[in-house]
Amino acid sequence: MLTIGVFGVTCDIVRDMSRQFYNPSKAISYGAPLTAVISMRSYGKTYGFTKAAIKDWMRDKSQFIYVRRYDTELKTSAPKIFDDIADHDEFPGYEFKMQGYTGLVRKKTPDDSAKWEEICYCIPLSKQASYKGVAFPRVKKIIFDEYIRVLKTPPGYLRDDMGALFDLYKTISRDRENVHMYLLGNACDLTNPLFLFLGRELKGEPKDGFSWYRNKTVLVEYAKNQQFADEERQTVVGRLVDGTQYAGVMIDAKFANAGEEFIAAKPSRARYLYGFEWQGKRFGCWVDERNGYYFITRKLPKDAESPKYHLFALSAEDMRPNMYMIKRADPFIKTLQRLYTIGVCFFDSPATREQWLKMTGLIGYR
Repeated sequence: MLTIGVFGVTCDIVRDMSRQFYNPSKAISYGAPLTAVISMRSYGKTYGFTKAAIKDWMRDKSQFIYVRRYDTELKTSAPKIFDDIADHDEFPGYEFKMQGYTGLVRKKTPDDSAKWEEICYCIPLSKQASYKGVAFPRVKKIIFDEYIRVLKTPPGYLRDDMGALFDLYKTISRDRENVHMYLLGNACDLTNPLFLFLGRELKGEPKDGFSWYRNKTVLVEYAKNQQFADEERQTVVGRLVDGTQYAGVMIDAKFANAGEEFIAAKPSRARYLYGFEWQGKRFGCWVDERNGYYFITRKLPKDAESPKYHLFALSAEDMRPNMYMIKRADPFIKTLQRLYTIGVCFFDSPATREQWLKMTGLIGYR
């Protein structure tokens, strides 16, 4: 049984094995250190990767790590990791169980004498520092479930989400080349930490199918399946949400914040005014004096840090020589917010727009 959320409302659907669910084989075959799989809801990503990890164990006794962002999420999800596998008798000669945050497996025997063996460990990303120094020599797969959070759903991402992710990867892999991390998520939020980390390489929605980033160390699969989407529309929840704002995310794998409102290309005649830096992300402000439009982009001039321009640091961590701190930026940000509300401030991509709005909200501007 799979549990899905409809922006805060949960319901259960029974897996119909005749349907065309996600197959992770191709994503795994690329051998990327970090792979993100983004799709519609209920497509079976977690099921597919868990099944693949179990097959690994049966082949070479390798183990896997199951990750959620917070311990509160693991308390709910960890006890159910093998439920779907067991319900459909995927491995009829074996049985599985969870013992706390450790997954166990053994062969079925008439006398119930087979020894239970460890196959997986559950770790909350928020507590990854507690596992430094712990050895995981047999782990080959790290499965991060529900990586992308539903928009505006607290508690949100970690403050340094990617830093925690890389620390966890380092702790588990110890630089072994055969350890691969898989981030599984639904198309909810363009401003998730991975997309922000990829920066200008990925300014909006990823292209359909597979695409490489960061010198082929990060692979993103934007997995869409029209047949599955059509079948999903015939389910109870599918019929409920069809034609509403929820159908795009839940059925068609469309990012909820990927709309084209206030998106426009900056004309070449636009003049650069000033820039902002927030938690390592930069935004440049330009003006087209011919029509009075302003543009916010992720691309700044090469000499943006020179004294002839203003480059504002919006947090103490971003402060460097030749930059101005946040109080000096107040009137500039307020002006841009006012221009946005009257419809003359545009962005180079939906991701830039959402990052900018999130940043201004976090520092107290609405």
